[in-house]
Amino acid sequence: MSRTQRLKLKSDGAPAAPVFQPLIDKTLPPIEQAYQYVLQSIMSGELTPGMRMPAEAVAEALGVSRMPVRDALRRLEGDGAITIFANRGASVAQFSREEIIELIEMRAVLEGHAARAAMPKIGRDDLEELDQLKLRMERTANDLSKWMLRHDEFHNYLTALSRRALLMRQTERMRIMLRPYYRQYYAKTGELEIAGLEHRKIIDALRKGDADHVEQIVRSHALKNVKKIADLAA
Repeated sequence: MSRTQRLKLKSDGAPAAPVFQPLIDKTLPPIEQAYQYVLQSIMSGELTPGMRMPAEAVAEALGVSRMPVRDALRRLEGDGAITIFANRGASVAQFSREEIIELIEMRAVLEGHAARAAMPKIGRDDLEELDQLKLRMERTANDLSKWMLRHDEFHNYLTALSRRALLMRQTERMRIMLRPYYRQYYAKTGELEIAGLEHRKIIDALRKGDADHVEQIVRSHALKNVKKIADLAA
């Protein structure tokens, strides 16, 4: 990609050269390309809360018109990933300390409920898949972007086992909204977890079939370090 095609991100009026290049499938429709481009940039830490996301820069980087980019930005606004301001364009969604705490608490309740709802439906193959997802997460501990992706895959899979589509969509949406703050926290502290211990506890609780314990442990996991993460709010 040429220099003129690179995405120019602005937070204080000055351009910033990207350090992360999203991997985009060019066979996808332009709207999906733009959606993935922006979402990957947010999840990688290339875009941070409050940073502007000019539609024209995305269009230039992808070699598409502005219309599908604008449609993608509206979709991302629906996901809670960005905020569109009238006559000011789009920026990465930014939340207050209190809003971050509220989002994390809501996600903890929903994911705990999803784990409880999944209990009667979980079979041996599902537990083995969770084991594999945990191993994939551990193998990427030295790459924060990949680790966070694998971490979300683990929790999204567990939530999906509840067979409740609305519940899964809501938890995924909150993960997207919170991702920049979790990334900042992990990058700052290096505190991922103790070699998969927390996720091992979740799998072990699922194997024992105690719904109350499963719900409690998933909630506790989601609420870990909630105040420290919220302190990263601007």
